[in-house]
Amino acid sequence: MTETFDNLYIVLTEPKNPGNIGASVRAMKNMGIPHLRLVNPVPFRDEDEQKKMGYRSQDIVRNCREFPSLQEAVRDMSAVFITTSKQGKWRKDFLDVRDAAEQIAALMRNQKIAIVFGREDKGVSIDESQLANYLIYIPSAVHYPSLNLSQAVMVTVYEIYRAAAQNPVRKSLPVMATQHDFNRLEENIWDLMKTLEVREGDNGKFHRSLKRTLSRTHWTRADIAVMDRACKQIRWYLSHRVRPLTGSVE
Repeated sequence: MTETFDNLYIVLTEPKNPGNIGASVRAMKNMGIPHLRLVNPVPFRDEDEQKKMGYRSQDIVRNCREFPSLQEAVRDMSAVFITTSKQGKWRKDFLDVRDAAEQIAALMRNQKIAIVFGREDKGVSIDESQLANYLIYIPSAVHYPSLNLSQAVMVTVYEIYRAAAQNPVRKSLPVMATQHDFNRLEENIWDLMKTLEVREGDNGKFHRSLKRTLSRTHWTRADIAVMDRACKQIRWYLSHRVRPLTGSVE
């Protein structure tokens, strides 16, 4: 196995159990994945349970980074995969963990990829799910589909390791836009909508719908550049038109 995982980042969202952090870290160590990010974790670095479950994996703990929000934790990522067992509530692309692993193994060759795991008790919120390019589910018994956090990490990183080992020579895929790039594009388009006098609607409904629609597209950096240029051209046209805008679009 010659594939490296330098571009792969495991993100745990508000983990409450130091033992789960330790067990997750050990799973990462087993599969050669060095990068861990934590969103608002409980104290864990010096906890005995974490050290016991994360035996011989403390280098990952020492080097892990903590963030105040999931958005901050993934803002520099080109693609974000979020694990969840709640298939019925989402409108994103939903992938079996094995199919997701194939995509991750290809993408991570030339860009930073985040695999996000939700809270132990309630997973990720609907708003947080909007940060995902893809949602991942792990097949399990219908009557009890939720895995323990560290179990979900182990299954997922194993599948990624397996996919990378079976197909070591891959063509690099186009570089995806980072979450920061996407947020900037969304703000750019919304500013244009306001210039065109598009009304916000009830409780910001149109703005949220616009953001959801944009988030369904898997933007590459080249796509973002094209859209930036289009927005710039529209602004130029609006600033040079003789007849002012009248009325509004709803």
